[in-house]
Amino acid sequence: MVTAASPRPRVSPAASDHKFYTGMAIAMLLIALVGFSRTYFLGLISGHATTITGRVPNGTVHLHAFLFTSWLVLFILQTGLIATHRVKVHRKLGYFGAALAAAMIVVGVQLAVEAARLGAVPPGNNPWNFIAIPFGDITTFAGFFLAAVLWRNDKDKHKRLMILASATLMSAPLVRWPGVLSVGPLLSYVLTLLFPIVAAVYDRRSRGRVHPVYWWGMALIALGVAVRVVLLGSPAWRHAMQSLFG
Repeated sequence: MVTAASPRPRVSPAASDHKFYTGMAIAMLLIALVGFSRTYFLGLISGHATTITGRVPNGTVHLHAFLFTSWLVLFILQTGLIATHRVKVHRKLGYFGAALAAAMIVVGVQLAVEAARLGAVPPGNNPWNFIAIPFGDITTFAGFFLAAVLWRNDKDKHKRLMILASATLMSAPLVRWPGVLSVGPLLSYVLTLLFPIVAAVYDRRSRGRVHPVYWWGMALIALGVAVRVVLLGSPAWRHAMQSLFG
């Protein structure tokens, strides 16, 4: 007698998504903590915190660190709320997330301008050219976050745009990981792209196709990096930034 094998129970895409997105959020927070630990977080404990350029942190640096760390913690909390089907709480916290994102953008711009005025940039870079790096990061984050807000009622687009927005914050901690800066700061952007690449692979395996948001997102991130590289060597950009903020 031939008996049919009992079908293997399938995990629903929704249940799998909850684990994946929460895991991605936790990974981002851990990467940020490790990246900033050597100079900033461990320095706070010892009383000798510095930035990557050796600058002693002022109030803007501390506020920047608090806001950006809070974002990653909130990202974990929000993915956890969806995983436990607490959608109403998730949506209410979304208003706080919007306010937090706005504060991050304002403080991020302020910190970038302060660093340029003080010349607190990696050796060999002109401060007013280098401002393209933080400005580019802030602009990319703001664009993805705004898109996530606009498509907040489309859960498939929303959650992928939030992954992209949070991934754009990873270049700063990644460039502080051992060995990355010695290879070149552009390596941090290559590593940043691993987040949407991993997410795209997950899409392909769980759904059989990659959501277009990831294709567009990766293209925009790559385009943004190319623009930063051009601006780093642009006299016109340097003059414009120095005239506006110098």
